[in-house]
Amino acid sequence: MQEMDISHYLKIINRYKWSILALALLMTVLVGVIVYSMTPMYKATTKLLIESQMPKISSIEDLYGVDGQNQQYQQTQLEIIQSRHLASMVVHKLYPELAAASPVAAGAGAGQADPQGWLSQLRAELGMEEQPLKPVDPLDERIQQLLSSVTVQPVMRTQIVDISYVSSSPEMAAKAANAFAQAYIEDQLESRIEMTQQGTSWLFDRLNVLKESLQKSEQALQQYMDSQSLVDVKGVATLAGEGLKNASERVTAAQAAFAQIQKQYGPKHPKYIQARSELTAAENALSSGRSEVRTIGRKEVRLRELQRQVDSDRQLYDLFLKRMKESSQAVDYKQANARILDTALVPSTPFKPNKKRFILLAFIGGLFLGVLLAFLNESLDRTIKTSDDVEQKLGQANLGLLPKMKQAKGAGRPVFPILDPQFSGFAESIRTIRTGLVLSGLDNPHKIILVTSSVPGEGKTTVSSNLAVAMAQVEKTLLVGADMRRPSLARACGLSPDLPGLSEVVAGEVNFKDIIQVDEATGLHILPGGMIPPNPLELLSSDRFAKAIGVFEKFYDRIVIDSPPVQAVSDALVLSKYAKAVVYVIEADKTHEQIVRNGLKRLMQHDAPIAGIVLNKVDIARAEKYGYEYGGYYDHYGYSTSET
Repeated sequence: MQEMDISHYLKIINRYKWSILALALLMTVLVGVIVYSMTPMYKATTKLLIESQMPKISSIEDLYGVDGQNQQYQQTQLEIIQSRHLASMVVHKLYPELAAASPVAAGAGAGQADPQGWLSQLRAELGMEEQPLKPVDPLDERIQQLLSSVTVQPVMRTQIVDISYVSSSPEMAAKAANAFAQAYIEDQLESRIEMTQQGTSWLFDRLNVLKESLQKSEQALQQYMDSQSLVDVKGVATLAGEGLKNASERVTAAQAAFAQIQKQYGPKHPKYIQARSELTAAENALSSGRSEVRTIGRKEVRLRELQRQVDSDRQLYDLFLKRMKESSQAVDYKQANARILDTALVPSTPFKPNKKRFILLAFIGGLFLGVLLAFLNESLDRTIKTSDDVEQKLGQANLGLLPKMKQAKGAGRPVFPILDPQFSGFAESIRTIRTGLVLSGLDNPHKIILVTSSVPGEGKTTVSSNLAVAMAQVEKTLLVGADMRRPSLARACGLSPDLPGLSEVVAGEVNFKDIIQVDEATGLHILPGGMIPPNPLELLSSDRFAKAIGVFEKFYDRIVIDSPPVQAVSDALVLSKYAKAVVYVIEADKTHEQIVRNGLKRLMQHDAPIAGIVLNKVDIARAEKYGYEYGGYYDHYGYSTSET
């Protein structure tokens, strides 16, 4: 797996740094304009303490099952604060002026001014019935506005709640925040008083029922005592018990006396009869006593039952009477379960928009977007820029690169820049290309050199003419203009475009020796393209052209042919069969990689001897600034010398 080259990404950022900075500044300015055009919003916060348990003046909470320790208690209070009921209290009670609004139709606006507009027509065509517009209640509208602007946030691990309100008016923000807190407290007071009143009313009704029940039980007790002639059941029971005891002792004594008499006398003896009568009377008295005790016991049980009912009704009545008195007192004791810790103050600075933050984020976002676009552009840019691209993307040798020639404004371009001292870097690069071609053909010299490109405008004519000049400095060289469709060689060499040239030679109209143009400064022999023929491809494919090339080879050491672009026409493919070396010119940072690939592929299909690539029009200053590394441009390293 290839390791990430951080320096590569840094070079990309450095290459596009001004564009990235410009995008960041543009986004910053746009966001700044938007932010400063926005209406500032102010936020005020009231701190409210909500206590889950109150000091119990009464236990009325028990009657309704209110549990202050319920974990859902605080959340319930938060929902109450944000309820429509409370917002309505804010509008009606504390700030009635908030409800002042003129009623309008729901959805009314500029877009619905024309009832016969396109929307109505569309509905009519679709068979949709238009619903009548419902009037908007200004009170509901204000309530919705309040609820959308208020936020309630509990403070973690406390019973404190922050009530915040956001408004374009700082005074309204503080006023509304405090209004919600006050409305909540008042609502809690009213609800507690209402609950206490309801409890008191229920207690009063229940107390009347209990009172009637107590009276009935007391009356039942008294009626029973009167009917049984009872004053004190306990005393009667005591006397009955003593009488039963005496009767039992009497029976015992009578039994003992009768037993003694029975031993001495017979049944007819008067003493026997008397003792027997005495025993019978004692037994009857005991039986009567026992019956009386049983009767008294039954009365006592009934009496105690009635007494217990009376005691129970009296205790329940006393309890409810006490609770009712406590509840009555609680009605007058107004204490809510919440209190305001800090009232909301009028804010001095806007809550939003946070201009500094937005502008800073816009600048950072612009930088990030710029870097992202730079990486995206770099990944989508498939042009050939450096010698590394030539070798890695195209798989071809890099013969050299030619710098972009910059000259003073208004100054004419020299015929051969290789001879101009101000283009010393260009001259050195041309000589480097010449040396490379010569060294690559030591055993089999490249006598015929074809110069071509992918598309027009890449500078192949400039390369071929200056390469021919460099060759002419050491060998006898002929420069041939074979681009007969758009001939530009004559103009590039400072010659008249009307001069006869290659087309006339191949057609047999003239002898090439008669029309050869010789540059006196360099000794270069030039054969321009001549008149544009109607069939350039057939002319170049003819035997006459082959014979002409054979003749040229006899008189010159080097022949440099300026060929048409490969992708434009097929002329270069025909010419490549005569060449010993093909120099392929690419305009740096412009020609797409795929176009070059297609051109090279066409040459390879015809077995063209491709010597290498010349990267033309390289902006060296820009390359240094953006971090490109160009191997093959020796003037950059200070090795540029005079003509060799």
